[in-house]
Amino acid sequence: MLKKFFIAGAFFLTLGVAASAQEVSSDIKPAAGDLTAEVQLSLTGTNNSTINLGLNQLRGRYFLSPTTAVRASFTLQTENEDLNDDFNRTSTFISLAPGIEKHFAGTDRLSPYVGGEISISKLFANEENPYGEVEGAWSSGGNSNSISNRNYFALGLRAVAGADFYFAKHVYLGVEFGLGFQYEKEGDVKIKPNSGPNTTIDGERGTFRFGPNVNSGLRLGFVF
Repeated sequence: MLKKFFIAGAFFLTLGVAASAQEVSSDIKPAAGDLTAEVQLSLTGTNNSTINLGLNQLRGRYFLSPTTAVRASFTLQTENEDLNDDFNRTSTFISLAPGIEKHFAGTDRLSPYVGGEISISKLFANEENPYGEVEGAWSSGGNSNSISNRNYFALGLRAVAGADFYFAKHVYLGVEFGLGFQYEKEGDVKIKPNSGPNTTIDGERGTFRFGPNVNSGLRLGFVF
């Protein structure tokens, strides 16, 4: 996976070098008042051999000046599983992360930056099976209290660093990584059997996590 990530990065940087030979402009990077919108390029497909345009995360930025931008990222991931037409499982992950960036001079086409963001996330899960319904998780055995993919709420704070490469005027590719804290709290789970009383598994006490976060995809963005 990492090897293919670098191959893809080298491919797009090669395009950038080719574009650089044809176009050099002092206003190739954003100015005050400009907006950017971007999506992710992720390495997915058969045997991870193809490059697909991932739309699970969208990000917008507004440049207060050529070196300062406010940003907001939105992530939406959904999953639906049908196991032998008996188990129907759904889950939805939503995340919103506002933040700010400080850009440095870099080069005519390269714009390195540092920044910070706050993230608010929520995972929803539900299952219908021959024994009843599970709200807030997936079951591991249908009528048992053993569960997985449990719903949770998370609040994070992290520092980020990255770079944007403008391989054409107002069109760029970017990479980013971060380091920070996240507070995560599991929610209640309700098990509703077709016969018998309902059972509630109370949410556990919240936990704190600290560590790095690497975006494994390339970001493709446009300036407006």
